Amino acid sequence: MTTRQPLTFGTLPGRAHLPAPEGGARVLLVSTYELGHQPLGLAMACAALRAAGHDVRTLDVSVEPLAAAAIRDVELVAISVPMHTAARIGLQVADAIRQAHIELRLVCFGLYASPLAGHLEKRGIEVIGGEYDLGLVEVAAQVAARRTGPVSGAGVAPLLTRQQYLVPDRRGLPELDRYARVRRADGEHLAGYVEATRGCAHTCQHCPITPVYGGALRVVQRDVVLADIAQQVEAGAEHITFGDPDFLNAVPHSLAILDEAHRRWPGLSFDVTVKVEHLVEHADVLPRLHADGVLWLTSAFESCNDAILKRLDKGHTLADMHRALALSRAAGLPVRPTWAAFTPWTTLDDVIEMFDFIAEERLQRAVQPVQYGLRLLLPPGSPLNALLATEGRLGPFEEPLLTYPWRSVDPRVDTLQATLASMAEAAAANGTDDASAFEQARTAAYVAAGRPVPVASAVGPDVPGLTESWFCCAEPTAGQLAALALA
Repeated sequence: MTTRQPLTFGTLPGRAHLPAPEGGARVLLVSTYELGHQPLGLAMACAALRAAGHDVRTLDVSVEPLAAAAIRDVELVAISVPMHTAARIGLQVADAIRQAHIELRLVCFGLYASPLAGHLEKRGIEVIGGEYDLGLVEVAAQVAARRTGPVSGAGVAPLLTRQQYLVPDRRGLPELDRYARVRRADGEHLAGYVEATRGCAHTCQHCPITPVYGGALRVVQRDVVLADIAQQVEAGAEHITFGDPDFLNAVPHSLAILDEAHRRWPGLSFDVTVKVEHLVEHADVLPRLHADGVLWLTSAFESCNDAILKRLDKGHTLADMHRALALSRAAGLPVRPTWAAFTPWTTLDDVIEMFDFIAEERLQRAVQPVQYGLRLLLPPGSPLNALLATEGRLGPFEEPLLTYPWRSVDPRVDTLQATLASMAEAAAANGTDDASAFEQARTAAYVAAGRPVPVASAVGPDVPGLTESWFCCAEPTAGQLAALALA
């Protein structure tokens, strides 16, 4: 879990930024949390804004303090909110800026901006969603010209224009050694992050990408991705995460990038995310991924209950999950499954079945403990909101939590979820190994159901991974939020 610096108004640490030609706006781009990697959202925004002639500096409060000097000489602050945790922390940053009575234009941009538009705008925060690059440039141009007006991608309807992307501009961002590293057989190494596509071709009902992109996929040009890899390798990266929601959404495109990256940097390793149905459908390309240096795959298994998987429109079944694991292992690719462990339809038996599946497949070291306590988040616009409202189990929107609450039919399930979430936070804080955390969580589930606790299972092999222990769909920890209170 990324160590967060206290949010205090002190002095700004020495940071290089590029002066803009006369007439450009003075912009501060803020990142709050991007899964422990150097923030690509800021790098892409930097490229667009600097190409348009604006004076841009960056601040990542996951590793740097928010200082008064960072914002008192800027005219526009744009906060990146690519996921739930980032949005929760981003609102605290916005509140801190407002409480400091500093006059400037305040914007949130990224995936979570559009669904939360109504709630952000009530707080005086403008919104740019979807393909945010062009919208940010428009806002900056208005600031520089001392005017206001409509902006592309502002409000609930995101901008999804196809575009020629620029190479992300990472100048001025904290160095890679401030972020999560890759754990390989030969030790820990610096890790970078790229995306070959934006959006997703699928419409899983619980995914925050669905209400924004609606099945739209945007391809990032091959030379752009390779140039971004090159600059991170130059900065010391020995591993690259492809952060696409599904690396095999655009098979020829993504594989061509991976092939070329492996050819140019044969010692570079990679990890990618692939849907279960694509692991089965594209089993023929899995050996190619392994040959190109992919160390592991991440895949959203979500549940062992086929009825829940159908409600979520995942496109796979429990049988497919077993099949995907067999195919991946045959190709030499370990899988790190992720889970929607607690949905409104989850029972205690479902939770136990998840743990038994992990034990049967010997995945104890392949699943991060945070996965066991994940509770389905329902932001505005989620396709599941109407269904749960019809079932009478959707509460009113909770603005501090940025989600609609729901309750389980069996209150023991909600109690277990809170227990497992607390255990996961403690495991991350204490450095508990994943296999031990698994047995503790599995025991808690069996006890909650009043069932005899099984004997500890044979533990599977260690799996390479990143040192970041948290997850995009997790609630921020109490520690993360407390660290952002004004001192």
